[in-house]
Amino acid sequence: MRSHSLLALLIVAGCGSETVAPSAPADADDAARVDAPAADAPPVDVSPVDVSPVDVPIVDVPPPPPPPPGAMPVGAACERDDQCMSGVCANDPNLDRVCAQPCRRDEECYPLGATFNCALDHSGGGRWACGEVMRASEDPGNECASDSECLSNACVEGRCHSACASISDCVPGWTCTPFALTGGRSTYCGHAPITGITAERYTLFGNVTNVDRSAEPVRLIVPPDAVSITWTTQDLGGNNLYAAVSRVQAPDASLLVDLRTWTFLRDQSIRTIPSRYQINSATLPSRDMQTVAPGAYTSSHALLNDRTTTVAMRGMLATALVKRAPGGVMPRGNLLVRAWFVGTRGVSGATATANARYNAALAEMRAIYATQGITFGVVGTLDITGADATRYSIIDSQQELHELFALTGATNTDPVLNLMFVRGISASAGLENAVGIAGAINGPAGINGTLASGVVVGWETTVGRTDIMGQVMAHECGHYLGLWHPVESQAGCTTAAQTMCSPFGGVDAITDTPTGATASRNLMFWQAQGGNTLSAGQGTVLRAHALVR
Repeated sequence: MRSHSLLALLIVAGCGSETVAPSAPADADDAARVDAPAADAPPVDVSPVDVSPVDVPIVDVPPPPPPPPGAMPVGAACERDDQCMSGVCANDPNLDRVCAQPCRRDEECYPLGATFNCALDHSGGGRWACGEVMRASEDPGNECASDSECLSNACVEGRCHSACASISDCVPGWTCTPFALTGGRSTYCGHAPITGITAERYTLFGNVTNVDRSAEPVRLIVPPDAVSITWTTQDLGGNNLYAAVSRVQAPDASLLVDLRTWTFLRDQSIRTIPSRYQINSATLPSRDMQTVAPGAYTSSHALLNDRTTTVAMRGMLATALVKRAPGGVMPRGNLLVRAWFVGTRGVSGATATANARYNAALAEMRAIYATQGITFGVVGTLDITGADATRYSIIDSQQELHELFALTGATNTDPVLNLMFVRGISASAGLENAVGIAGAINGPAGINGTLASGVVVGWETTVGRTDIMGQVMAHECGHYLGLWHPVESQAGCTTAAQTMCSPFGGVDAITDTPTGATASRNLMFWQAQGGNTLSAGQGTVLRAHALVR
């Protein structure tokens, strides 16, 4: 039993923080007696003791329980929609598999970081959610070959599309339109389907700009069924600055208009005169061999000082009007005019529909335009009365002409051509003894109340030995729709400093119009000689104008 006491002593001695020496035995014999076993005691087992580690079974600690359904915040890894507070667990190969914030426009995702966009999560039937599409670089409207190239993760028919809640979220040329998803529908920026001829106007710029400096280029996304595009620059602060569509670039990077190279000697691909007071338009096509390619166009717009003012800043509106037709086929169409009577004698807006001469002129114009697939009609007759009728019944200056066109009403956006009958145009007006005049060659479509918003015809000066009023009406409306004279009365300019000359060589830009002895038979000949024919190329330009629908 003493051996057990010794073991206990050793255990106690080895377990403390300090070692206590045992008391010395009384004498050597006592020590011997302690260590020596009794004669009759069994032998002590001194074989080695197995002190190898004992195998203790390892028990896995269970993971913490998952958050309750719907408790995971945005950015947390997830497996199912019902785990997320947002209700969306993104599960698209191009997006991180995390709880994502639903969205309808990019701006909703910006608080999450500069690299977040409203991206299409193709899982769950398809929905828009804030996410990062790694290695994507293409903005909405740019060309793409796969979803992963688009910041929106949505490559549709070769172009990156984006989410939207309204048209203001979209690149000009697109609208916020429904589209089908697996298991539902959503909205995205794209081209709405059409069933007939449409003309869609998009605002490219609407703000204060520096005079004599083009605003930043803006994009326009044009669909495959577009048959014409009209870019317009408008001075919103008055009519004493030149407005210019200063640059237009096609999807293939070719320049259609470039103000830096524009002169009266050098024609542009789109024929335009970017030095018109208050408003300027440029239309593709402006000649018969041009077509509208789908894709992204860019344009720049400017207001230019005519050196008579010192204006530094001005409000400017730049728009694009895209005319579309099913299949992109140049269509037959309708041209609607509104007739205005300005101090005319013997006829007024109230009596015009019963006037034989007026009806005969309408019939002649209707017959001429019908040869090119255009149906002509009148939507109403109006009178300008009082002091305005007295002042503008005889046009005595270009200023009066501009003021008369401004009476068509700035808030009027009807897609009609204003056909204004006056008694005549004075020989002293500086308008080349004209019996009719258009506010512009390629006049603004549906933009009224400007100094170019219409056509004037002299009621009394178009009748003599023969009555040419119907021809003059058709001729001046032809100018407004984009037609030039096939040959001009003056020779083409040969130097930039010339003034008494015709721009661009003195001929139009259409391939099949006559320029020789037969030119006088064409409706658009510079002098009224009874010609009333139009070429097929002229018909192409007429039908392209956005007022022909």
